[in-house]
Order: sequence, then C-alpha cells, then structure tokens
Amino acid sequence: MHDVGKQRIEVLDRQYELTVHSLTRTAEEFTVTYSITPPLPNDVPPVSPAAPPLFLWLEATDDLGNHYTDYGGAHGLSTDGLRTQGTISGQPAVAAEADRLTVRLVFLQGASEHGYEFSLPLPDEA
Repeated sequence: MHDVGKQRIEVLDRQYELTVHSLTRTAEEFTVTYSITPPLPNDVPPVSPAAPPLFLWLEATDDLGNHYTDYGGAHGLSTDGLRTQGTISGQPAVAAEADRLTVRLVFLQGASEHGYEFSLPLPDEA
C-alpha cells in the first residue's frame, strides 16, 4: 500500500468530500482506497427503495499514455457511521516504467454523471 498524501476533492455538488488514502499496485491491477464524508445516502440505513443507486466507475491514464479501465470495487458505511469507505480497482496492471497515474472517478446515479480527476504517484510494483 502506497500512501498518496490523502488528497481531498469536493464532489457531488460540493456536498461531499472524497479523500483518496492510498494506491496499491500489483502485477494484475491497481487499487485506490478512498472515503467519502458524509456517508453516501445508499450506505446509511434505512436505504429508501425510491433512491436510485449510486455507482462509481474508474478510468485512468499513466504518464506514458497507457489507458486503464474499471475492474470493480466495493464500498459501505464505516464502522463509526461517519463516512463511506471503499476501494476501486483498475486493469490491466500499470506499466512498470510509469511514474504517475491520472485517475478519473465517475459517480453515476440515475441519468446523472459526475466525473472527478486526480493524479497519483505510483508505488513500485509488488
């Protein structure tokens, strides 16, 4: 796990703060660990069946021009109930020669789409 300095980004009409905690790089994929404060509505019980689900999608490009796509993830309410915490992964494995990854996280809810970009230094491959 590589600490990325806890980058903070205001998201979803400035109602939430996305904090990027770390980036893990393996031979098959990379994973971004994040939290969102306050917690996303779909993570706070009781979840209203009328509320459309919120999905997170990842796209990324490294400093060599290689492109990466979403490989899945998971999120849920933190144990203290104050935030959503999660991970999201991308594939294929990041090129060993790459030094930096520009990540675009896209929040999808109903017909609404909001994308946010941030740049992360890459740790050595595990």
